Amino acid sequence: MSVRDLSDNNRSIRAEIEQSRIDFIRTDLGVCMTFATVAETASSMGQRARAERNIANAEKGYSDMLRYYTQATGMTPEVEMELWWKFRQLRERLDCLHRNV
Repeated sequence: MSVRDLSDNNRSIRAEIEQSRIDFIRTDLGVCMTFATVAETASSMGQRARAERNIANAEKGYSDMLRYYTQATGMTPEVEMELWWKFRQLRERLDCLHRNV
């Protein structure tokens, strides 16, 4: 294998890793939204401890994914905007939950 082949292979692997990171962020933000939904349901049923536990899980996921997001490279502007919008939606929902639980 030539140096150029190794370099091309290395770039390809890096691109796959970055795509996996983006997919992971998308998926985990969806999980965080599910935690928020469970928290809303628990709160409406008067299950404050359960609601708080799910809010904490969503907050942890949010902060972890935000860290991964800031480390991501090579995102297209469209992907960057899509993910930022999901972060914003989750943050607003969590802030609302904090006010109401």
